[in-house]
Amino acid sequence: MIIDIRYHIITLVAVFLMLGLGILIGTTMVGNEALTKQQEQLADRLEKQLNVLRLENVKVQERCERVEAENAALTAFAREVVPFAIAGRLQNVRVAVFEVGGPASPELLNDLKTAGAVVGPVVTLVSGFDVAGAAPKISADLGWAEKDPTAVSDRLANELGRAVATGQNPNLVRYLAEQRLIRVTGDFALPVQAGVVIGDFGDERGARAGRFDLALLDGLVKEGVTVVAVGTGEEAGKGIEEYQKRKISTVADGETPWGRVGLILALSGYPGHYGGGAGEKHFLPPYPAGGAR
Repeated sequence: MIIDIRYHIITLVAVFLMLGLGILIGTTMVGNEALTKQQEQLADRLEKQLNVLRLENVKVQERCERVEAENAALTAFAREVVPFAIAGRLQNVRVAVFEVGGPASPELLNDLKTAGAVVGPVVTLVSGFDVAGAAPKISADLGWAEKDPTAVSDRLANELGRAVATGQNPNLVRYLAEQRLIRVTGDFALPVQAGVVIGDFGDERGARAGRFDLALLDGLVKEGVTVVAVGTGEEAGKGIEEYQKRKISTVADGETPWGRVGLILALSGYPGHYGGGAGEKHFLPPYPAGGAR
C-alpha cells in the first residue's frame, strides 16, 4: 500500500515537471503557432492524466482506510478471544515465574490465573544478579569450591532453578534474597510443575542472552520442569536462538495476543517455538487432528 502511494507521488511530481518544462519551452518560442498548439495539446493530456491520478489516489486512500479498520477489528478480536483460548488449560498447575530480562506483565500473570494455574513463586533478579565483588564470600557461605565470579554466578543460577523446581532447598532461596540478589514473592518451599522465564532476547544472535538465564533454564529442565522462555516488546525475538538450543519452548513476544495464547499452550503440553519471532514457523501450535486436548 505504501509503495502505491509513493508511486503516485513520484508520478505527480514528474507530471508537474513536464508541465513546467512545456510552459518554459512555450514562453521562449512565443509566436510559433505550431508550438503553441502542441503546448495546448500537451497541457490537455497532462490535465487528463492528473485527473486520473487524483481518482487513483482517492481509491488508494479509501483502500488504506479499509485495511486499517480491518486491522483494528482483528486486533480487538484477538485480544478478546484470548481468555476463551486459555481458560482452564493449566488447572492446579503450580507455575514459577522468573523475572530475568524484565518484569512479568500484569496480563501474563492474569493469563496464568485464567488458565487455572497456581502462580508462585515469582523470583525477580536485582541489579542484574551481580556477584563480582561477593563471589568469595558467597562460596564460603555456601561451602562451595568455586571462586571465580562467573563460575559462582552460573552455579547460583543453576541451583536456584533446581531449588525452586523441587522446593527442597528453600535456604538457598532465602540466602539469595538476604544478599539482595533476588526478590521473591510466594511460596518457594513447594515443588512447581512449570516455569516461565522472562528472558532478554533484545540483541541479534543472543548477545544479551545472559549466562544467568541459560544456567537457570538448565537447572529447571534438569528437574523435569516444563519451561517456556518469553520475550516482551517490539524488539523481542531477535536473540532467541540461544534459548531455543535448550530443551524448552519459547515465545518471541508474550505481549501479543498470539504470544499470550502460545505461552499457555506451550505450558499445557504443546511444546515449540511460537509468537512470530526469528526461526518460528507458526504463531501457535497446529490444532490436533483428533480435536482439543
